[in-house]
Amino acid sequence: MSSTRQPVFSAFAVSRTGNRGAVSMLESAIDHLTAEPYCGIVNVFTVYPKRDRSIPQTPNVKLFSGTPANLAFKLFPLCCLHRLVQALHLPVPRRIWGKEMAALLDTDVCLLIGGTTFTDEQVLKVIYNVACALPALLLGTQAMMYSQTIGPFRNWFNRLCARFCLSRMAAIVPRGDGSLKQVHELGFTEAVSYADSAFTLKVSEQTKSRIRSKYAPLLKGKTVVGVSVNSIVERKCRKRSIDHNGIWADFITYLHRKGYFVLLIPHSMRRGAKSRHNNDLMTLGEILRRLPSRDALHVVDEPYDCKELRVVVGLADYYVASRFHAMISALCTKTPVFVMGWGLHKYLEVLGQFGLDAYGRDAPNDMCLDALIQGFESVVREADGIRQKMAAGLAAVRESSMHNHLTAARLARQAMSDAERHPINWPPPRR
Repeated sequence: MSSTRQPVFSAFAVSRTGNRGAVSMLESAIDHLTAEPYCGIVNVFTVYPKRDRSIPQTPNVKLFSGTPANLAFKLFPLCCLHRLVQALHLPVPRRIWGKEMAALLDTDVCLLIGGTTFTDEQVLKVIYNVACALPALLLGTQAMMYSQTIGPFRNWFNRLCARFCLSRMAAIVPRGDGSLKQVHELGFTEAVSYADSAFTLKVSEQTKSRIRSKYAPLLKGKTVVGVSVNSIVERKCRKRSIDHNGIWADFITYLHRKGYFVLLIPHSMRRGAKSRHNNDLMTLGEILRRLPSRDALHVVDEPYDCKELRVVVGLADYYVASRFHAMISALCTKTPVFVMGWGLHKYLEVLGQFGLDAYGRDAPNDMCLDALIQGFESVVREADGIRQKMAAGLAAVRESSMHNHLTAARLARQAMSDAERHPINWPPPRR
């Protein structure tokens, strides 16, 4: 950056604990935007402020509350009030606004890093998607949607909210060809598709060595199958009277009979939480109670961060994933993976970048024991070819992923230059 001050980014719809998939998207942004050559500051408006403050803090990362309640009842009114004060040119001292508003007012680019945004399958979440975008829209701050699944937009309410927010974004980055097509059809033809930012997560050799050494005695001489279930899939199955937990228990029993050692890896967890939201531990507990035996099985329930968990995923010889970013960790570690995921299009968008879209099935529509067994056995039979495709495609996917960070840095540079020429950046431009 040519300016003498540090660029400031504010991230919304994310946390540093909980769903390790969303965490990995954020941590990748932190890895790159706080390092050379950008040396930026990242304000994280986290969904879990109390939990996030309990983990070791990172230089140049500041935590603020981004809970739905704080967005709706504090930040939104304050941003509206600030807009009014600016319009009336009232001399209100900066200290009056408080630390959270000060962080927003210092922000060059707001980063919206939700994994699945403005989709018909989560219409209630659309309100939260709008709430995350409003601080940037009201303050006239540049905003970018990091690579994520966006759409479809068949529902009128979702379509209306998406148009309102996307029309005010400086950059829109769908996560694959399907999302890109849907965004283009909504009228935003300038949107470009980049790979998920988690593909450029930096995992140190020290972390790799430590995790591998820890699990070496447990896994030595065994053929390991990693499994990540998904509490969202469980909920969707329950609504259709599908015995999700029983099916997984039967599948794990099948793996035991075949002589595999099973690593159960909750890729989204909040230890001690009583809610299933962003928490697969309760689902896993019920699956474990359905098993006739817990031999040849290990539950990875340590509170690993997303980088440590990626190494754990890579310990498996084969993987069966219901969590989206568990699949991405398998791809990054060249671990042959079969997917049983909800909203299958978002999985296929990514698998398709490696020519592996044949290894995904839709839950709950295809959720049954036979589908799990057939999918897993196809991965075992074709493992060598799958690894070759992963190795061949990974460099290009990582290069694409890197463009998320490059775009954010470019927008920050532009915002800093504009701020020097025009101290008040209001109103925000509409496209």
